[in-house]
Amino acid sequence: MHPPRRLVPLVLGTVVLVLATACGGAAGPPAAAHVAGTDVTDAELAVTAGVFESLFGLQHATCGRTDGADDTAAAACNRYSLAAMIQFRLAQDYASKNHITVADADLQQTIDGFESQVGKATLATLLQMNNVTHDDFAQLVRLSLLENEVANALATAKVDLPQLRTTYQQHPEQYATITADHILVKTKAEAETVYQQVTRPGATRADFLKLAKQVSIDPSVAQNSGALPATPATKFVKPFADAALAMKPGDISRPVHTPFGWHVIHLVNEQITPFAQVKDQALKQAQANAFSDWVRQQDQAGAIVVDPSFGRFDPATLQVVRITSTDPSATASPASGSPTSPPS
Repeated sequence: MHPPRRLVPLVLGTVVLVLATACGGAAGPPAAAHVAGTDVTDAELAVTAGVFESLFGLQHATCGRTDGADDTAAAACNRYSLAAMIQFRLAQDYASKNHITVADADLQQTIDGFESQVGKATLATLLQMNNVTHDDFAQLVRLSLLENEVANALATAKVDLPQLRTTYQQHPEQYATITADHILVKTKAEAETVYQQVTRPGATRADFLKLAKQVSIDPSVAQNSGALPATPATKFVKPFADAALAMKPGDISRPVHTPFGWHVIHLVNEQITPFAQVKDQALKQAQANAFSDWVRQQDQAGAIVVDPSFGRFDPATLQVVRITSTDPSATASPASGSPTSPPS
């Protein structure tokens, strides 16, 4: 199980924040945003912001970034939190339609792991200071895990697994790591002589390496006696890699020609990355973009409407950004954009 996407920076100690308390003024609108047919209410935003503030507060950092001299930390934190809630709400909608859930055991394991790193008592104190509860924190973790599961599902749908398997089978060099000894000489005749010497009855690897040190023209032979470290097959010139991949550990090749000269290769070991691991790597690469691309598609379809007193949703950054008087996307004055306050 992977840690939730929005808590990873906190575990690694690279981010974290503070929910601003309410500014004075008129009450905010009843819904901060309308997402996938549901409202994100001011009260829900206040709770989420309180949890985020507690998390960022673990490292004395601020929640979101202010934009301009007349912006406030409170408004910045609400924009940050609202952007998270928009993506959570979209993920919830997708999950409900596709029967995706988060197991209670996975939720508890994530919470336990996080609290063991930051200190359970410290977290509890910060949550209390920001007028939110441990249950509120747990709900944010659950939503974060759910978003992760949705991202995985979207990535799986994006990756062509049959094509990936075909590539895996047809291009083993992309997934192989080779450990080999070699002797490099200038001519094929020299290489044939080397081959006869290293394959005579009773010849050992030690004999191979000793001869390499004597006759190989590889510049590194003085340091490694011809023993190459474990190296991805793609790092070798193709004739060398093809010859090595056609061998079994312990085999010695006939002379192989490359732009460097003639090689005699002794394959020490070959490791092929299992397909399951290759698939996981491909899914992770796809996951990096799949969820973001999907959120942008939902925005284009009109699934995200933000009350302009909080800002506007920016599809480029997937954040809620402040509306200013010069913003071409402005639909209302930002003057009323007082942030919500945590419930007492």
